[in-house]
Amino acid sequence: MNTANQSWQSFVPPSVSLYHVDHRKDLDEHEDLQEQCIRKNSLDVIHEAVFDWYMEQERENLTDTIDEIERKMSEDGRYEEFKEHAEEISDLIYERNDTDPTEDLIRHSTVTNLFYSLGVEIDGYSACSNTRGESEAMACYKVRRALKLKKGQYDDEILELVQNASYGGELRIYFNAMFDKLLTHNQDADFRTIRFHGDVVVAIADSRNGSGYDITLPIDITFPFKRDNLFVDSQVHYSYADEICGMSNDWCDSTLWETSMKRSKSHIPTSTMTEHQLQETAYEKTFREGKCTFGDMNYKRHRNTFYINDFPCGSKCPHCGTFWID
Repeated sequence: MNTANQSWQSFVPPSVSLYHVDHRKDLDEHEDLQEQCIRKNSLDVIHEAVFDWYMEQERENLTDTIDEIERKMSEDGRYEEFKEHAEEISDLIYERNDTDPTEDLIRHSTVTNLFYSLGVEIDGYSACSNTRGESEAMACYKVRRALKLKKGQYDDEILELVQNASYGGELRIYFNAMFDKLLTHNQDADFRTIRFHGDVVVAIADSRNGSGYDITLPIDITFPFKRDNLFVDSQVHYSYADEICGMSNDWCDSTLWETSMKRSKSHIPTSTMTEHQLQETAYEKTFREGKCTFGDMNYKRHRNTFYINDFPCGSKCPHCGTFWID
């Protein structure tokens, strides 16, 4: 075939695959990255990770493609032209790349358990007291008000929720979603509302001490969208679905949701879980440095703990003095 009149661009394949993502590879084990993406409203964190994961594969495929182009142009007596346009050839290969490992990894992934905090704290029993921080009636009222329910609507279910979440906690709505569907990739144009409907999973969860309870209500409710109130459940210790209850991934599929850019005039309090996550990060940093922190109730972040059999019975950390009462 005579290619003397063809440009060097014709030697570059019209479609190039620089990446191959095995169908078994996904982001299910990287919910920490998903959480960071949600927090930053951007996929940049995952793009950076993917660059590291697939850098060698990209380099090998790019080299193989360039070598094949060099071979064909050399056979055609156009080696000098290849050398002259080597950098442009490389750029054109990238332009004609038809694979995106980030998209493939997301497509292979399953939905993620998330919760939307309503910014309402329910006071329950303290560890050393037989009295609640607030009455059951007040707790039920706070739940109804947050869910915009009238007195008499689902009173039995709400009372069940309050009574069984005996240590109190944060009022949340749990749902499943592909995390990337909760990104606008624009800090100046975020979602304005989030609607929950269907059989909505409502929970009171105490992530600090590891307790909680949930119910399902057939409601349809829209809240202003506040990104600081949106969390990947596994990334908040203690995780309600996993660490506290041991739920399967589909446990909150019944909650349907949708976001909107329509402006909302209502207000929702900010969740305290962002502060909790920052505290957890500080605890982890201290533990990695070989120390521990008084008041950190995560048993795994203490060393050489021992049990005291005298009243009040419990375990104690000899280094910082943290005590876990039975």
